[in-house]
Amino acid sequence: MVLGVVNPATIPEVAMANGSKPLRAVSGPGHRVGTQRYKLYRDAWAHLNKASAQGYYLEAIALLESLLTDRMESRATYLTGSNTGFRTLGALLSIFQSVEKDPHFLQVLRKIDTWRVHRNDALHSMAKFEMGAVVSWAKKVTKLPRVVEEGRELLQAYNTLDIAERHKANKRAATEPSAFWP
Repeated sequence: MVLGVVNPATIPEVAMANGSKPLRAVSGPGHRVGTQRYKLYRDAWAHLNKASAQGYYLEAIALLESLLTDRMESRATYLTGSNTGFRTLGALLSIFQSVEKDPHFLQVLRKIDTWRVHRNDALHSMAKFEMGAVVSWAKKVTKLPRVVEEGRELLQAYNTLDIAERHKANKRAATEPSAFWP
């Protein structure tokens, strides 16, 4: 062992997929993963709302992406039959292109893809501008509340579909009863 270098495979708390990506925690009898996930969702949602109310829109957008991708990772794991690990929105959308058959989910996923572009612009272009453009921070910030609102709407739409699908299988979503909305 080299001093100062930690092999993640030797840390029991860090489960790895394909030797490089952390595996997403999956619920099962006695694991209490669902309870932990619900509490984490509820706290993330409260923080997201507080950040947005205080004008920290970039933080709210990042939290929306985290919540949305976690829900999408869950469905991707279900549809593929394999733990997909932690993925970006783009990677998840690629997975869904080949495995998602439900037209309602496909419709929401198309909207999520459009939101992904807005999210990318918000998170990665705030301090950038094109040649010849005249921009200000204040003008860029005015677009952010709409990106937050679109993200909330998409999370709600996706979550509604997810809950309905789980109920058909006599299962419960980790977002129930009210992780995101009272």
